Amino acid sequence: MATEYTDKAKQIVHEAEITRQHARYKIPAQIEIEGKTYKVYDWSVSGVGIIGLPDEIYNKKFATGKMIFRFDDFVTIVDNLKLEFVSKRPDGVVGARFTDLNPQQIAIFNQIISAYLSGDIVTEDDIIHAVTRASFIEKKDNKPKVNEKKSILVLLLLWAFVIFLILFLLYVMYQRIYIVRSVNAFFDANMTIIRAPSPSYIEFAKPFKENEEINTSEVLMYAHIMYGGVKVVKSPLSGKIHKIMIHDGDFRNVGEPVFAVLEKNYEIFLVANVLHKDLIKIKIGDIAIVTLPNGDEFYAKVARVEFPYNVLEEHSRPLENIYNQARNYDKVFLKPINYTPTDDLIGTSAVVTIDTFLNKHDFYSIEENETKKNQVKEEPQEQPVKETKKEIEENSTNQKVVFINQTPYVTKQDVKDQPKEDIAKEETKIKKNAKEETTEEKKVVEKKYCIIAASSQKPFSDEKSKKFLEKFNNAKIEKVDNIYELKVEYFDTYKQAKDFLNSDVKKYYKDAFIIKCKVGNNG
Repeated sequence: MATEYTDKAKQIVHEAEITRQHARYKIPAQIEIEGKTYKVYDWSVSGVGIIGLPDEIYNKKFATGKMIFRFDDFVTIVDNLKLEFVSKRPDGVVGARFTDLNPQQIAIFNQIISAYLSGDIVTEDDIIHAVTRASFIEKKDNKPKVNEKKSILVLLLLWAFVIFLILFLLYVMYQRIYIVRSVNAFFDANMTIIRAPSPSYIEFAKPFKENEEINTSEVLMYAHIMYGGVKVVKSPLSGKIHKIMIHDGDFRNVGEPVFAVLEKNYEIFLVANVLHKDLIKIKIGDIAIVTLPNGDEFYAKVARVEFPYNVLEEHSRPLENIYNQARNYDKVFLKPINYTPTDDLIGTSAVVTIDTFLNKHDFYSIEENETKKNQVKEEPQEQPVKETKKEIEENSTNQKVVFINQTPYVTKQDVKDQPKEDIAKEETKIKKNAKEETTEEKKVVEKKYCIIAASSQKPFSDEKSKKFLEKFNNAKIEKVDNIYELKVEYFDTYKQAKDFLNSDVKKYYKDAFIIKCKVGNNG
């Protein structure tokens, strides 16, 4: 077999590149079509030349056959070859083109051609190896290799999404189960409204101003009735005027408001309306976080819970209207803990949030500490203040007058009622005391503002406090009774203290607050 194909050049027929895709080889083979076997003139991977093919088969244009290769000790058959007859030469050789060859068929053809060209004897193992290799390549092509980095990234993103979804669901459940948030809330105080007694023109007893103090039975206004006569209206309580709701001389109908008076020693508190279904979660003493419209936050304690409407008024209604409406809200009254509301907050809205889970486990340790802070803060205000005669004369037109060496405050009404002889004695006493004081002992007291960053029963020796003291030159540690205070001082106005608190101090101590300080000329 090797001597027959020594001259390899005769086995290859080269033709124009535009007419064929592959060179034809005269390698011995047979082709079987419709059960009959024909000799092969030449063949390649793209087609085959068939000798003696009948016209009836050629005219069909298409057929299915199989190539037969006979070797010394085995036969190789390439089956299921789809043929397209394209030409017929004068010598009777029919040209057919292979269509839709699969990778295994191409691999066998290439192996046989390569073996003949190199002079090797094709064995059965060679054919099997070619088929196996073709199958392996096909599987590799059909299933391309996945980029491992991309697959890991996709997996991580999927896990991150799942974890985020779980945390979100837990957060929503926590909010629904444990958090009670007010439907609406506002600041209120102990207040009495002075109203017009009848349809009348109102004349003020004197030019009243807001924040001016008044006493019980003090004449506030004269009501000039339309049909004649005048009614004198006196104050039913001692306190200070919070709001004047008309102008002097205005007409008011019966029961219309004229003055809003804050009771003496009034207290500003919060009223929060909460859903009735949440009432079972709340208990007296719970700590709430109050958020103001400007974003400031502070703590408040639940003091009491009330029915949202006056029960006596409910019973006073006609019988058919009693209890004919569902009461969806309850009133929760709260007292601020680490914050002192000012009068201008009365009537201002706020948001009250109560975390019942944290309250259940006594998470808020702020309550005890802040109560002590408030006590310490109020103590300096209760101490008597010494003033010179000049200062007393300047304050004589104000609401309160403070005499030297006298602890109680004396109101303007008290000064008015005091005999002139007593006033002269007091002035003489003031002059005498002023002369006796030396320059070194005399102190001029100024009201300024300080920031209490934190308070504790133990000295501040932690790293956080040390860094805080290093950062701020006006910060120091002071001991007041049994309490140590981390204090930032002094600020001339409340606005300066508040700006410094929000911009610098709250980075370190979020519960810091502002108090009034009394500063002497010696510091």
